[in-house]
Formats: sequence, C-alpha cells, structure tokens
Amino acid sequence: MTTAEAPESGTKARTRRAILDAAVEILSQNHAAPLSEIATAADVGRSTLHRYYPERSDLVAALGDHALDKLDAALVRARPAEGPADAALRRMSHECFEIGPTLALVYGDPQVLSNTAFWMRLDSTDAPLIDLLERGFAENTFTSNLQVRWIRRMLWWSLLTGWEAFNHEQYSRTEALEAIDETVARLTGTRT
Repeated sequence: MTTAEAPESGTKARTRRAILDAAVEILSQNHAAPLSEIATAADVGRSTLHRYYPERSDLVAALGDHALDKLDAALVRARPAEGPADAALRRMSHECFEIGPTLALVYGDPQVLSNTAFWMRLDSTDAPLIDLLERGFAENTFTSNLQVRWIRRMLWWSLLTGWEAFNHEQYSRTEALEAIDETVARLTGTRT
C-alpha cells in the first residue's frame, strides 16, 4: 500500500482476507479452479470478488504477497536469532509447516512462480533464514558441504513435501514434522 492510500476498513480487510484464504484453500488443491468457486468458498458474490481482484492475475499476485506475509509472520514467531542454530531452524521449520497450503499454492502455480516481484520480496522476507544458516555454519553447528543457498531451496521443498505428505498421504503431523527435521538435519550436517 502506498502512503497515499487510506487503510481499509475492518469490513473490507475481512472480506479481502476471506477471499485470499478461500483462494489459498481452493487453488492449492486445483490451480485451474474457477473464480466462482473461490467466491463461494469466501462467502462473497462473484461481483465482490471482481471488485477486489478484477482479473485472475490480480488475485494471483495478491496471493503471492499474502504468502509472503504469512511467511514473514511465521519467521517472526520462530525467533531464528534465539538459541542454538539447530533448535532455531527446527522452530522455523515447524512454524512454516503451518503455512503448507500457501506453500503448495505458491510452488505449484506458474503465475506465482513467474512473478519477479514475488521472488525479489522472498529474498528479503527469508533473510532471517539465510542469517540463521550462516550462523549455524559459523558456530560449527552445521557442517554440511552444501551451500547455504542450496540448503535454503531444499528447505522450502522439504516443507512443501512434508505438508503434502500430511495432507494427501495420511502422514500424521508428527510424522511429517519428524521427516522434515531429519531431512533438514541431513542437509545441514547437524551434529547430534
């Protein structure tokens, strides 16, 4: 939002959030779902959805921003600068697991993947993850020969894979998180 724009009223903000949440839920399952299905899930009319997002591309761009807002909040909750690096990375993975549907949407929708602004913002949003990985290597908690940027990419894919195992393959939440933790430990060469 630019400084010239007024903040949205409570009703408008709730409507926008309902549309985005419904879009994440619907589109993470079916990228080709019609906007009418999203409007129904958000409990708004199609005309209301189109007032907020005139084109599908507008909605998809907003979903990228929505995903990054959720990621930013998850990273803040994880407190990546606190405590030993391996424990902080585990907290971060567990917090980010909760945004699984959003990850499924972002990494599965070619429109989001082709949005340059999304990737530029992701680079700054997940900077605390990069800092955490670098700290872990500096402290010798992480001993992998893999580059930090590779571990970063693989971490996001591990989180997505864990969410999909939980959501589609009858893994329990605990089993999915344990698999993610084991994968991340191997990626980082965490000493146990």
